[in-house]
Amino acid sequence: MAMKVFVWSRAEIEDGAAEGADAVISVRLHADRGSFETLDTAMAQVVLGDVDAMLVLRSDDIGVPRLGAQRGPTDEQIAAVIDFARAIRAGQPDATLAIHCEHGRSLSPALALAVLADELGAGREAEAVQRLLRLDRDGIMAPNPLAVRQADDRLWRYGALEAALAASAPRFAAVRDTWSRVASPAGVRAAPRLQSNRKRRIRALDQDEQEIRELRVSLPLLT
Repeated sequence: MAMKVFVWSRAEIEDGAAEGADAVISVRLHADRGSFETLDTAMAQVVLGDVDAMLVLRSDDIGVPRLGAQRGPTDEQIAAVIDFARAIRAGQPDATLAIHCEHGRSLSPALALAVLADELGAGREAEAVQRLLRLDRDGIMAPNPLAVRQADDRLWRYGALEAALAASAPRFAAVRDTWSRVASPAGVRAAPRLQSNRKRRIRALDQDEQEIRELRVSLPLLT
């Protein structure tokens, strides 16, 4: 028996796509200060209020640890995802796990790949990648390269997971290369210093958002 993993967007979760799942991992943008009431209600309904069957993370979808006020996925978050999936699997080996991020294109596929690779074990990275790509209903997945690299390290795969994904998913390779250029000395953008003046902080956040938008225009598959 194997765990069944599905990847969704936030809107799909709110519309009930995860009904029937045994557990949910919810990835919410760190910069999002809006209401999550509808999302929280949908998640609670899926798992019948079982708080142990829900994991909530905050991360922006960037391929570097920081970009101004944006914060990328962390090693601790990847570890939390793996431990959470292991706990669910220990209680029910054939459990259904729903993972969502904002658009279901980048962060959630990367986390799903970590879960699949962990379950299958070392040496079966290509199989984990193929299982992930079969979930790509609309051909839009481009897993977050930072999260994939962190999963690679956390699972002691020595780059095998990233290599298997790059070999089978050109979109991922393109996203990875784009973020590599951003992270290079020539592409690094210094994070704005904290300002006591609220208007200056708002301008800094607006600048960060503009930079992210420009990256997404150059590579539309970023979510």
